[in-house]
Amino acid sequence: MNVTSHKKMKNFMVTSALIYAGAITMTMLYAPIANAFGVGIQPSTVEMTIKPGDRHRQVVTIGNVHKSKTISLTMGLADWTLDDNGKLSLSPPGESERSAAEWIRFSPASVTLKPETSMDVIVEISVPYKVKHKGDHRFALLATTLLPALDERGDTSGVWNKYQLASLFYLTLTPSESTPVVSNVAVSNTDKNTVTMTIKNAGDAHARLKGTAFIKDKSGETVAEMPMSAVVLDQGVRNYVMRLDEVEGVTSGNSYTIDFKMNNSFVPQNKFRSTPVDIQSIQYHAP
Repeated sequence: MNVTSHKKMKNFMVTSALIYAGAITMTMLYAPIANAFGVGIQPSTVEMTIKPGDRHRQVVTIGNVHKSKTISLTMGLADWTLDDNGKLSLSPPGESERSAAEWIRFSPASVTLKPETSMDVIVEISVPYKVKHKGDHRFALLATTLLPALDERGDTSGVWNKYQLASLFYLTLTPSESTPVVSNVAVSNTDKNTVTMTIKNAGDAHARLKGTAFIKDKSGETVAEMPMSAVVLDQGVRNYVMRLDEVEGVTSGNSYTIDFKMNNSFVPQNKFRSTPVDIQSIQYHAP
């Protein structure tokens, strides 16, 4: 392997690690293959604006950063959604009302990756001239493999496990809207170290939210900050949870105000310019 290829795979390994750290928050399905076998997919998410009759091409790269194992994967399609807690759910292609799976062709149908190599999968998107719904249409490009389970000694046990990686596509037919609204912001009645809120998106396009929670003492000084991020699908609801028990700078027995600053970065009705999302401040007494 030449120096350029080595650097490319090193970069892929770093990117894939970040991809899977994010994927774990959606589903544990992707963790074993990423951690034990060093396979990654990028991009993990594709957002694309479309019009009727459009033709698009997207390259998805599958990489094997393992130093000794050759891994074969079969490519396929699926529909996908997120539940109220942000967990990924896959279903057969074409089942959902907003599925874009029938518009998709891809090549190759399978890949075999030697150690520290990668391969591109070409995804061809052909949008029909007549589309019933505006807004988001979704599909997932899946890479599936069967790998032997290992026993306590590290030997193969005779059992094979199925693993899948996914690149999630959002195809947004404009004009469309993303309209997230946050409500019910409160400290949990059952766990005083938890803040909960409800995020509803009545629009026909997803909302991509990112922000910060500022924990302030009685003088108004910020003693801690917590990053926030969430995706809320079209016509979707997200129950968002923040844990405060391990936040540095917060002292047990003291009272604080939590202010929030959040923006929606996917706003098709505003020429995709980021817009603020209002979140009500709350009082927090550290247990």
